[in-house]
Amino acid sequence: MKIENKRQWVGELFFLLGTILYITYYFFYIAYYWYVEKDPTRQIPVQRLFYIGLICFVVKIILTKYQWKEVIIGAAGAVLMYLCWKSSGGIDYPANYLIILAMKDVDLKKVMKAVFACGFVGLSYGFTWFFVNAPDKLTTVKDYGRGMIEVRYKFCTWHANTIHLMIMVLIVSFLYAYYKKMKWWAFAIMFYFNYEFYQLSKSRTAFYCGSAAIIAYFISRKIYEFKISLILLEIGNLVGIFLSIYYGLYSQLTDPTFMRLDQLITGRLTVARNCFLGAGIPLFGSNIGGKVCGYGIYTQANDGYVTELGIVRTLLEYGPIVFGLFCAFMLIAVWVLYKKGYFGAMVLLEIGFIACGVEAYFPAAYNLKAFVFGLAFYQLMGLFKGKEKEEKRGKAVNASE
Repeated sequence: MKIENKRQWVGELFFLLGTILYITYYFFYIAYYWYVEKDPTRQIPVQRLFYIGLICFVVKIILTKYQWKEVIIGAAGAVLMYLCWKSSGGIDYPANYLIILAMKDVDLKKVMKAVFACGFVGLSYGFTWFFVNAPDKLTTVKDYGRGMIEVRYKFCTWHANTIHLMIMVLIVSFLYAYYKKMKWWAFAIMFYFNYEFYQLSKSRTAFYCGSAAIIAYFISRKIYEFKISLILLEIGNLVGIFLSIYYGLYSQLTDPTFMRLDQLITGRLTVARNCFLGAGIPLFGSNIGGKVCGYGIYTQANDGYVTELGIVRTLLEYGPIVFGLFCAFMLIAVWVLYKKGYFGAMVLLEIGFIACGVEAYFPAAYNLKAFVFGLAFYQLMGLFKGKEKEEKRGKAVNASE
């Protein structure tokens, strides 16, 4: 094995190890430690998995050979992430950024297999512990903002939406890794499972997004030339971003449309408005939550509201620069994946964008956007590299003539 190939192989191993530790941390922390172990000192051992995972991503970056333009972009982004961390204390996006940089020459299918395996183990542990030790605490009975008292199963997490989102992550990661080999009945079983879990959790966002992913992957398996309109998809993304920001931050509270949308998504617009009024929009963001907020880890404590609209949360926690770059790259990533024929990765990205755009978990790589962004970024760099080769070839031909 050549030295360069060996470096790439070792680097990919470190990346997969980092992914295993990172996802294991999130699933164990959400499914057990966050809810059961209230003593911060008891949470330290599992939190170390997160930081060791980040170290693995850094090692992967060190072992990877980059182009100069990738180095320049990476360094500029690292400075920006540092400024955001100093301003808000949040390290979700800095962690995402490490994942994006480290994704070069990494097989996304292997990553999703690791995500599914670790998530399955973490949830299995959480479910088992609660069924054995706290079977009376598997449900919550209250008004969730829909105008009626509901019984919703939260199982081993603090909220029913959380557990179904975690199930959705397992569904989409499994689908991406195996959908081309799955039979029709496997899709049917998965769809039925998602529906039955919805009857327990009553989480509409996770159910709709999980169902959409199952249908999309099934169609792409049966119709290999399945195409969707790129323009309509990008317009849909822009509309989602605009509606979240406008109605979450600037619309009049007495606007009938605001009131209807706020009721539809159970008061999330009101919570986002309270965050905006309390924190404003600093250039590099602010800590709008507490020490732990939406699965993010913070080094600065500050009591306050926690917005659940993930797109709005990005603007408030990381500032307008990061928000603008995110929105731009979201559109670019969809275009690149479409152009290169990565339909499965497009579905993965869109599902993470939609589901966590409504919920609070948007910044965390737990929703898998960072891994797909990494794939899209280096595919984009490859397109530029291809153009450079064509230009050099053209100059050589002109010189010979």
